[in-house]
Amino acid sequence: MEEDLQRKAIKQRLKQFYGSDTNSSLTDRDDPLNIDSPSFDAHLYLDKSLKTKDLSDLISEEKVLTEQIRSLDSDMQTLVYDNYSKFINATDTIRMMKSNFSYVEAEMNLLLQNIGSIVSVSGTINESLADKRKKLSTLTTTQLTLNKLNYLVELPLSLRKYMNKCDWDQTVLDLNKAKYILKSYHNTPSFRSIREDCAEIISEICSRLWRQFEESSDVTECSNHLKILQQLGFSSQKLSRAILRLAKRQISQRLSYIKTLVCEVDKPDINRDEALDSSVNFGNDFVHEPPPGERDILYFANLITDSVLIKLSGFIRLLADFYFTKSDESEPMDTILDIISGKTENSSSETDSGCFDEYLSNVVEELMHEFFILVRNRFELESTNTDINLLIRALDRIYCRVQTFNRSLLASVTSIDIEGEVDDLNPQSLSIVSHLSLLTNRFSNSALEIISQVARVQTTYYFDILCQNAVESFTDLRHKLASHGLQTLASNSTSEEVNKINKGENDIRQLSSLLDSLSSSLVSQLRNVLSAEEAFLNTKSTFSNRPQFRNSFCIDQIREGLIVGYLNFLVQFLSDLAKTAVCKVPGPILLILGKLCLMWADSGTVGHLISLADDFMLLGLQTKETGKDFNVEDVSRPITTVKDISNRFKCTGNELLITFVRLEGTNLAQLLRKSVEARDWLKNLEPRTVRSAVKRVIEDLVLLDHQVSQLFSSSARNRDRISDSRSSRSLRPSTSSHFIDATRTGSSGQGVHAVDLDPTLATHLRRLFTQRVDIFSAVDANRESLLLGVIKIGLKTLIECARLQTFGRYGLQQIQVDCRYLQIHLWHFVNDEKLICMLLEDVIYSVVQRCVDPSFMEESIVEAICDRS
Repeated sequence: MEEDLQRKAIKQRLKQFYGSDTNSSLTDRDDPLNIDSPSFDAHLYLDKSLKTKDLSDLISEEKVLTEQIRSLDSDMQTLVYDNYSKFINATDTIRMMKSNFSYVEAEMNLLLQNIGSIVSVSGTINESLADKRKKLSTLTTTQLTLNKLNYLVELPLSLRKYMNKCDWDQTVLDLNKAKYILKSYHNTPSFRSIREDCAEIISEICSRLWRQFEESSDVTECSNHLKILQQLGFSSQKLSRAILRLAKRQISQRLSYIKTLVCEVDKPDINRDEALDSSVNFGNDFVHEPPPGERDILYFANLITDSVLIKLSGFIRLLADFYFTKSDESEPMDTILDIISGKTENSSSETDSGCFDEYLSNVVEELMHEFFILVRNRFELESTNTDINLLIRALDRIYCRVQTFNRSLLASVTSIDIEGEVDDLNPQSLSIVSHLSLLTNRFSNSALEIISQVARVQTTYYFDILCQNAVESFTDLRHKLASHGLQTLASNSTSEEVNKINKGENDIRQLSSLLDSLSSSLVSQLRNVLSAEEAFLNTKSTFSNRPQFRNSFCIDQIREGLIVGYLNFLVQFLSDLAKTAVCKVPGPILLILGKLCLMWADSGTVGHLISLADDFMLLGLQTKETGKDFNVEDVSRPITTVKDISNRFKCTGNELLITFVRLEGTNLAQLLRKSVEARDWLKNLEPRTVRSAVKRVIEDLVLLDHQVSQLFSSSARNRDRISDSRSSRSLRPSTSSHFIDATRTGSSGQGVHAVDLDPTLATHLRRLFTQRVDIFSAVDANRESLLLGVIKIGLKTLIECARLQTFGRYGLQQIQVDCRYLQIHLWHFVNDEKLICMLLEDVIYSVVQRCVDPSFMEESIVEAICDRS
């Protein structure tokens, strides 16, 4: 039993060593039939093998097991030999280390003895050289003292030599070495003369440095001179004031020169010699400027920002190095000027930080004020600049550099960015940061005001062009009408033209196409202007997303100033046209313009055009920024609603239609008036046909109906009658004149006696039971209402003209035939047939009142004459 346990333990260690314990073997660990399992049962395995395998299989399995056992025994024997060899090697190594430690111990003892002997010898040598070392130290001290004396004696000569070479660093270095010696022995007569000579040379050095500082144009050169002056002992306050004086003088000279360039753009004959002379004084920066033809607005923006903003930023950074970043305690107490010259450069006025803060603010504000004045004046000269992209680039260049200047100004004072947190500020910075913060906000607002002003001028310029193009579009409309022969109806259109239209040979719907062309032209002109104005909201422009600019530009200028102003101009122009159009503007133009106004008001075109401003405001904005920081209440004028503009267009459209009706009615009235006045009605022959003037009236109305029907549809109750009337010319009206019908039975070619017919009494009785006809009443935007208005004016004129004439029998009968002809044809054009019959009755009554022998023609004869005509 113990042997089995030992065998299993050895087998398990072998498996662990050779790594044969896999995942599959772990799953079969408890299988008694698995030969590799710890719970392997040999008897069960043997019984199963005897039952399931034949003799040949058992022999083969025996051979396999025998080979495996031999292999395992061989491996185990090899492992034992290897471990034994390693143990022997370890034993040899330990024995060798033990022998080596004995050798090292002997060597260490020998080394300790040698070190002890060296220490004893070194002590002996040190004692023997002590006297010599003391003498050497004394000689060295004496030599240093003599060298210092020699240095002091030769110091004035060295300083003058360095001064001639402009080697200021070495000069300051030598003075710093000598200042404490001269301070210690300033009462010694021999050193007093050296100190006086040095003081004289220092004074000359300071004068030369200040002169070079005043003449220097480069900030780096100025900084080098100021550092030397500061090392000599000049206070930071005095150096800071000197920086501000130099900055003010140089930038003022640059501004003066740029001002001459601005004046030269406005007045090319200006004398430039003085400007060039002034430019030489500050470094010949502008002597090689481009010719006047190449000095565009972008060149001006680069020039003035480089000359003022960048230059002033450099001086402010230089000022920060000498004032804001150093406190009073950081300055040395014993300076070269204090020790050698015996005087101090600090005074109470210069150390007053409050006065200096105010002085700095005043200088910066004064220079920036002149800067913005020049920029504003120069951009005013670009009011008619057609290259708006170049103008936007120049504005963006100036605005970006103003913002950069603001950040540089505050960063120089506070040593932080504008949006950072204020920390580690010295007292000077804390006192001035409030002043400069207000100034930078004012500068940003001034830059935005200039941009808004330029945008306003450009919008006004485009608005004027837009209005001019609109007027030209109306003029082109008149020319197109003239080319189509549609200028007038009653005066210029001939019978052949009317017949041509009636036959359909010229039915190309000219007026509707002209209306569409005019409408699209007016809208496209506005869209083109808006497309040009989109440059102000370009995403590449830094000022386009500023709420202060975007609100004012999009709402106050684009929506109210341009779009609403353009619509108001159209309304006012068309309203003035309607008031002065009588006998000056052709009727088709009034018809087209009236339809245009009503179409824009009813179809939502006005609302669509005004909504373009809302789309305009969203240009260049991200989705998350939509509607952010934009308030309609910030605009400078009240917002015009779509309803107000639409109502104005409707009113103007109605005015144009009324003017059209009166104009065409006047033309028709003139035709009828001339036809009545040109004939002697007392001597009129017996009527055989309808008068040509009456036929011309119907022809003109047919032509007018053709034009009106192109733009205005018929009323709902009259559409069927229109189609029927146009399909058959022989149709009769549904009602007839009461007066004519009443006289048909009594008219047999004989006169009507006064007892049977009293014209005055009959007229008054009829008017008691009829409604009053308003000739110049308002019209509706449909075909029947417009034609009815024209017909009413013509028939009313015929009535009044008949009252001024004297008629004979045949004259009355001619009017009877004409009125019947008109009655047959006029009902095709209107939907109020009773009104037409009433007016025709008034014509007959008026003629009867003025007739010396009132006698009507038989109805059958009248019908026959009308049919022949």
